[in-house]
Amino acid sequence: MKAKTFENLIRKVVREEIDYALRREIKTLKEDLRDELKPSITEHTERMVEVPEITKNSLREKIMGNEPIKQRPQQNYTSNGALNDLLNETAQGDTNTQTAMAPSITETTNIPDPIAKAVTRDYSDLMKAISKKKGR
Repeated sequence: MKAKTFENLIRKVVREEIDYALRREIKTLKEDLRDELKPSITEHTERMVEVPEITKNSLREKIMGNEPIKQRPQQNYTSNGALNDLLNETAQGDTNTQTAMAPSITETTNIPDPIAKAVTRDYSDLMKAISKKKGR
C-alpha cells in the first residue's frame, strides 16, 4: 500500500471519528443549554378573604329578589333534543317586551315613518289571504 493512500485512509477515519465525537458533544451541550434556559414557573398564593354568607345572600336578594324562580313545564316543540331545550329556555326567558323598559318602534326617533309603519303593521289579514290563496 502506498504511503499517500494510507495517509488519506487515516485522514478519512480520523475525520469520521471527530465528526461523530463532535456531534455527541454538541448534542449534550444543547441539552444542557435547554435545561438552563427553561423558565421556572413560581406560583404566588394570595390569602383569600372569605365573604360572609349574609353578604352573599343580601347581594343575591338585591339582584334577583326574594321570590323563587318559576319553572315552566318542559314542552316538546320538536323531536330534536338540543333544539327543544333551546326553545324551552327561550320560552321561559324574559324577552323584556312587556315592560316599560322595552323601547317601542315608534319611540325611536331615527327610524323613518314608512319603515316604522311597516314594522308595526298587523299582518294577520295578509297572512290569512296568502293561506286562502294557497288553498290551506
